[in-house]
Amino acid sequence: MKTLKTLHLASFDGNIGDNANHDGFYKHLKQLQDFEFKIDQLEIREFYWKKRFFDESFVDLVNSYDLLIIGGGNYFELWVESSPTGTSISIELELLKNINTPILFNALGVDPGQGASEANIQKFRNFLDLLIERDDFISIRNDGAKKAIIDYVGGKYLEHIYHTVDAGFFADIPEPSEYYKSKKYIAINIAYDMQDVRFENISYENFIKGFKSFIDKFLDKNLDYEIVLVPHIFRDMTFITDLLNILDDETRRRKVSIAPLLHGKESFKEVMSIYRGAQIVLANRFHANVCSIGMGKPTIGLVNYRQIKELYNELNSENFVDISLENFDDNLILKLKSINVNELNIIEELANYVLLINNWLVKKCLM
Repeated sequence: MKTLKTLHLASFDGNIGDNANHDGFYKHLKQLQDFEFKIDQLEIREFYWKKRFFDESFVDLVNSYDLLIIGGGNYFELWVESSPTGTSISIELELLKNINTPILFNALGVDPGQGASEANIQKFRNFLDLLIERDDFISIRNDGAKKAIIDYVGGKYLEHIYHTVDAGFFADIPEPSEYYKSKKYIAINIAYDMQDVRFENISYENFIKGFKSFIDKFLDKNLDYEIVLVPHIFRDMTFITDLLNILDDETRRRKVSIAPLLHGKESFKEVMSIYRGAQIVLANRFHANVCSIGMGKPTIGLVNYRQIKELYNELNSENFVDISLENFDDNLILKLKSINVNELNIIEELANYVLLINNWLVKKCLM
């Protein structure tokens, strides 16, 4: 067994869904018999915050390792006009050529949802061309990324790109605390970021009123249930606060709890355990859906961004509701009556994907 000194560039602070994904991915990497991974984590948000840069120092850092893993995460978005690659991986191609270390792009999202100019798409094509020439490992996740490649970038690139389910389906998530075990509840996650896209077809004011209407109607028919609102990032707290402000006082005092807003490596276990304890999960963020479905919880995707609808399309599931429509509260009540548990056949798919990684590593690091 060869030990690989590995640098992992991804989000580790700020979004618990990414932590769940890394947990599931690391668990599968440990099953490989040819390699042992000694992983140092590098927070990608430090590049967004201008504390680090994709410059010569980054190249030198990467070249001091045996392997660079980038992702999982939504880092092949196509709207970053200031980036030489059109994506969050904002590295000049000439600098990329100086990286000698093999790069594994793990289960990235290809996201045109916030825009994708032809100039940016061409930069992304140039980026992919160089990665293919370098024989790096490129993979995309099951959130519509494959469709986005075909529609925007070119189907020919799929000959060089692997498609995989997100490893968040396989995260190790514990049982909930005694507080949640003693309750019967729906867990609800609503994303508040990207407001110009999410609330393009419905005003935010009407969106909040629609959720109040749904909660009132649901609790009126299900007197023994409570509501647990689950934030994943700090922006989600704005929705929660706005919703609490318009709920009836008795409802918010007797029927509503707020999950903690946590961060860091183990934070996902505490928060995702709340989904595990729920009777039903209503989820707006990608990993809120992925992890809940992976645990076998009855889950309804709340769609006001393409990524969630594409996830359910790839799962061949109708368990989603478009919450960008004015009457979504009634549609959500109807969907609850017909919800079923997704029967997933994805265990073998991820296992095969990790074997492909192993074969690539053998070629790059052992031969």
